[in-house]
Amino acid sequence: MTIAKTKVSPIAVAIVTLFIFTNCLISYKDHPKILPLPSEEKTNDANFVYALPTFPQMNLGGREALKNYFQNKTRFKNTVEGVDVPKSGYLVNVKVNYRSPSPEATVFLGISTLTATLLPAWSTQDGYDVQYLLYKDGKKVGTYDYHIFRNYAQWLLFIPISWYNFETATEREVFERTTLKFFEDAKEHF
Repeated sequence: MTIAKTKVSPIAVAIVTLFIFTNCLISYKDHPKILPLPSEEKTNDANFVYALPTFPQMNLGGREALKNYFQNKTRFKNTVEGVDVPKSGYLVNVKVNYRSPSPEATVFLGISTLTATLLPAWSTQDGYDVQYLLYKDGKKVGTYDYHIFRNYAQWLLFIPISWYNFETATEREVFERTTLKFFEDAKEHF
């Protein structure tokens, strides 16, 4: 028995990828597009450990944004990824839970996908629930909860207006801003 090998044209892959990503519109509620956040001057000598989650669904840059923020944009000189609570210094343990679309929206998203987006679908309830657990000198000092809501729509007729996605915040930007908000809310402990 001979198994035939087929070659997939790079042009075909590009067209399919373009089709998949240009008929969806994604925006995050209460998160307009802004310029990237600057790094802070590294002035704090305390140990800073951060624990990052495995994202429960498709990761669109949120995990990388968290890691980049903790490594490069805080004022801590010594940052390391880990899970052990240091006896001296800080641990920020981040928990991320994906919030699914409503059951109705899930059905419409499935039907739309099966029809190659000939039929429209949308969701206004999915997103993430993000929790930052803060430990200082071996003791838990706070829990900070944030909710990220995402609007999602897909339809074949959205291809001409897909440029809209460049005008909205990305998942990476939203997680970066949420982490900045956490540091602002927890500043009494730092």
